[in-house]
Amino acid sequence: MALKSNRFSGDPVLEQCAAGAHRMLAPEENLSVMRVQEGLRRLGYDPGDLDGVFGNTTGAAVTAFKIDNALSPSDPVVGPGTSTKLDDLLFQNPLLDPDFGELSGFVAARNVEPFVGLQLADLMSAPLGSARHDVGNFMLESLRLGNLLGIIAASRALGMTDPRIAEDDKRALANMPAAASGEQRSFTGTDGLPHTAIALNDLLIRGRMFLTHRPSGRRAKASFRGQLSHELTHQRNEGLNFAETSDSDTDTFVDTALAANLSQSPATPFVSAVPFATFAEEMAARHVTWIIEREIAGDPFAARFLPPGNLAVAVHFYFAETDAAFLFNDNGYIQTIVSRGNQDTYNQIARWLRRCAVMTFSGNLEAQQISEQLFLDAASAAEAFALDPASVPADASGLYPGPEDFH
Repeated sequence: MALKSNRFSGDPVLEQCAAGAHRMLAPEENLSVMRVQEGLRRLGYDPGDLDGVFGNTTGAAVTAFKIDNALSPSDPVVGPGTSTKLDDLLFQNPLLDPDFGELSGFVAARNVEPFVGLQLADLMSAPLGSARHDVGNFMLESLRLGNLLGIIAASRALGMTDPRIAEDDKRALANMPAAASGEQRSFTGTDGLPHTAIALNDLLIRGRMFLTHRPSGRRAKASFRGQLSHELTHQRNEGLNFAETSDSDTDTFVDTALAANLSQSPATPFVSAVPFATFAEEMAARHVTWIIEREIAGDPFAARFLPPGNLAVAVHFYFAETDAAFLFNDNGYIQTIVSRGNQDTYNQIARWLRRCAVMTFSGNLEAQQISEQLFLDAASAAEAFALDPASVPADASGLYPGPEDFH
């Protein structure tokens, strides 16, 4: 019999457990194990960390659950009896499941990953006016309008049930690059209209993914909550068409001749507007994520009082101290500008920060205006640093993860 709770239904491994075709036990590692761990915790057992690793603590929780529910044998194995009993006890009306709130229908349709549903339901329950609530509300509106058709774990992409998503698009989401935390795919649906869907790396959801700063090799733990807000900010800024910016635009490029030469060179993979577009998308998304992380840390006014120079320094970390070809799809433009030294580097950062100010950071007018002005002021600070390198502050902040998050 098929599993029916929103937490377990449609999970291929757990469905196999229920059918007697698979036995889950140590040392298995996957998102399905994390579902069992989360279910056990919700029912009052201690499975250890919710990390998708079936270790001794998870095994002991499974055994205790089986003893309490007269399941035999009482070994640390999830088979037909354990999976179906857990499913029965976790079952709520799929469309009115209080744990997922307004997202219940999307989770039931397998177009929103259950762990995503839990995270976003938490965002939506945050105080009105908070960045968390704003991001969650934007996500729900996008799903309801059909602009966004799903936010799923890459391993579950093929199980999406929305008829507007073609099988080829599902496969593309399922085959996202292994090193990517998440990926947003824009496509024309089977209804002939434009849509997007977001796939998240299973390791990210399990809390076992790290971002590596190249070339130093330092790492920062990737945030599941942060990646959600990151991807939804990308979704929010769909349609700006920054990648179509002209090479001759002096508001964008400090060296328009270099931009044009690289765009026209058969040796470069894309035009110079591409690194600018990915820079803008990444800086906006990392800024919104930083605001949310600061809110959760108890500082809801972080963006209002952030010195703009600190943001300019944080941007410099990504622009000049990180492998730009990895982060910004650099065609050689960023690398060449950085090689010329501080003046050109900060002047280029200033131009791109000023362009970023037109992006959408929030649906809240006051919060939007604060971030817009912060990016404009950071651009002015970068221009000052270009003239006086000694005035560059030591502190970098305003982006997540920031330099201090890499260890």
